[in-house]
Amino acid sequence: MGGTKVLLRLSEVDATGSSKVKEQRFNSTEFQDFETLLAHFLENTPPISVACFGVPGPVKDNAARLTNLPWFVDGAAIGKRFGIASVQLLNDFAAISHGIAALTSQDIHVLQTGVPQSGAARAVLGAGTGLGVGFLFPCGEGEIVIPSEGGNVDFSPGNDMEIELLRFLRRLYGQVCVERVVSGPGLANIYAFVCEYEQHQPVLLESADPPAAIAEAAQSNKDVAARHALAMFIRAYGAFAGDLALLSLSHGGVYIAGGIAAKLATQMAQGGFVAGFLDKGRYRNLLETVPVYLVMNAEVGLLGAERLAARQASA
Repeated sequence: MGGTKVLLRLSEVDATGSSKVKEQRFNSTEFQDFETLLAHFLENTPPISVACFGVPGPVKDNAARLTNLPWFVDGAAIGKRFGIASVQLLNDFAAISHGIAALTSQDIHVLQTGVPQSGAARAVLGAGTGLGVGFLFPCGEGEIVIPSEGGNVDFSPGNDMEIELLRFLRRLYGQVCVERVVSGPGLANIYAFVCEYEQHQPVLLESADPPAAIAEAAQSNKDVAARHALAMFIRAYGAFAGDLALLSLSHGGVYIAGGIAAKLATQMAQGGFVAGFLDKGRYRNLLETVPVYLVMNAEVGLLGAERLAARQASA
């Protein structure tokens, strides 16, 4: 589940693995709650024994009030209503972290080769409607996934322009978390700041989808403020990824997921992201050894949820 879209897959599990029965995408805002959406998906489907859902927000007692949607999702209530014996909720970026193992080389674009270390920690982040963070740490002979609300830590400006951006956002929000900058709405926030700072008319904020309009105008070089805003966004995105790499010592790699990054793959690869990632003073040399990967498969979270459900069904 995400603030913009929900991807659902129904799979059949046997001794050879999982096979897809049905898959569908929904617009999140078209449904008043998740159970109504799920009922629509499950029309004329066979009985289900196990379900796993990745949700954008912290999970407590197998329930979650979502961060960027007015939904309360309760695993026990879903199980009772739909006759599902086992329903597991987990943070959406925990699901994405579980899905990393299912990716192929075709699903990955390398932003920085680094020096990959097997059996080392890995960090996963991604901007969309919000900003998600997860970690994979070595545990015994495998890995353990650690969920996080890392997108809601304080935004830390890295240059004079970002200090002015922080001042601008403090007027709007008071406390400014990284998600106010590194997300779809964050890109719109940066654009609004650039327009005020450079004295442009913020015409793109009147679009039906301002973040998409800003990104398109920047990519096509149609709007100077959009171009400057996108450059600031990509640098801030890279800087936060570098923070996570230092926090986790993720020598196994930093994985950039989320819908925005894949759509901006060309711009992400032009150097601004990695420049922000490496701009850590005396720790630049360490960060140069950390691999950075752009995840091009938009279904990585779905793959992770499916893997967990299949594991539970086979237990």
